[in-house]
Amino acid sequence: MPERKDFGDALVKAALAPIQAANAHFGEGAIGDGIAALSKADLLAALRQGIEKAAVVFKFRTVDVEALLPWDALLPALDRLEAAQIAALRVVQQHAAATGSPLSGPVRGSAPDTRKHTGASALFKVAKRFAADPRICSPLEGLATEVSGWETLVSQCGDRLESSPLHARYARRKILVRVALVVVVLGTFSVAGRSAYKKKQIDDARARVDVALRAEDPCATERLAPGDITLATPEQVTAEKSRLEACVSGRARAKYVAACETLAKNFDAGKLSPDDLAIAKEAAPRLERAQKRELGVDDLLVTPKDMPCQDSPSKDRFFGTYAAAAASSTNVWTEATRVSDDLRDALRGKDHATKPYRDELTRRAEPAAAKAIVTGKPEDMELGQKLCDFAASFGIERGKKCTGLASVLAKKR
Repeated sequence: MPERKDFGDALVKAALAPIQAANAHFGEGAIGDGIAALSKADLLAALRQGIEKAAVVFKFRTVDVEALLPWDALLPALDRLEAAQIAALRVVQQHAAATGSPLSGPVRGSAPDTRKHTGASALFKVAKRFAADPRICSPLEGLATEVSGWETLVSQCGDRLESSPLHARYARRKILVRVALVVVVLGTFSVAGRSAYKKKQIDDARARVDVALRAEDPCATERLAPGDITLATPEQVTAEKSRLEACVSGRARAKYVAACETLAKNFDAGKLSPDDLAIAKEAAPRLERAQKRELGVDDLLVTPKDMPCQDSPSKDRFFGTYAAAAASSTNVWTEATRVSDDLRDALRGKDHATKPYRDELTRRAEPAAAKAIVTGKPEDMELGQKLCDFAASFGIERGKKCTGLASVLAKKR
């Protein structure tokens, strides 16, 4: 007969599998792959697999095991770990972009004992290798700290299962099954016994439905057995349908938000995929032109609100990259005379002080001003002033010809 320790070990071993996989990557020197293996989705999936395996030990439903776990501590811990993982991945990507090669190098050490808190040690070793660079070391240490906290919580979950009354219930159930078999053989079932059993069956089914409906994750209702829903109250059936709809909606929203995040990263990296263009929708052609540094004059009139994914957390990540593309699209500045205020403000920043667009504006303005001074024609004066003012609006210092034209126009007034 299974022991209490088997109950807790089944959950802990499965829940910490992603950390073991991450440590294997670290041992091979694949630091980026190791950090990627510590995603919230993988850790939550592993925890749920651990719940299922623990439930199998005593042949209980997963909802019985889920009800024992401290979800009010587990879910916030996963959110913190996810934030730390994203920060660490960003450091890895920035390092790769700056150096042309990924963070790498083997980290020697054994795989973590699934009941001891050693799984974060490899990450701390990785961070220690970059102690001289706080920009790399700090995010890695932050992730290691959150991983260590997650290991502690998982181990506590194992302890909680081992000390739960489920083991005693399992033993009692084994006895009841044997007694029931004897009763079946003897044919002594009573009407009262059947009625009590039916009532208990209904009560247990409704209790399991209640656990699923109270769970923070609306998708918990997907794991309910059809028989439990059959025995549920009308109110529970209505609530279950609502939770299933929320589950579908939540997954669709999460998928969209993730796709927008990927689009923002790939646009910044200059590597738009067909999936990225599909998410960008009507903004896709403009992003492609920006990526190729082939923007047209109408593209200079856009604002941040013209960027894709305006209903996602990634909405503010596009315009800065777009402005950089505009600053490097040399051809468009040979004929541009108007830009949006938002783009002008972005290009006036110090990050674009040496970009090609400034040379092109100066190259256009100074000859036009010189021609206006020589000919004195109204149309030449108007064009020269327009081009000089346009260049100056970006913070470009007026040249001698533009300054001279301004003096000529001032005297005529």
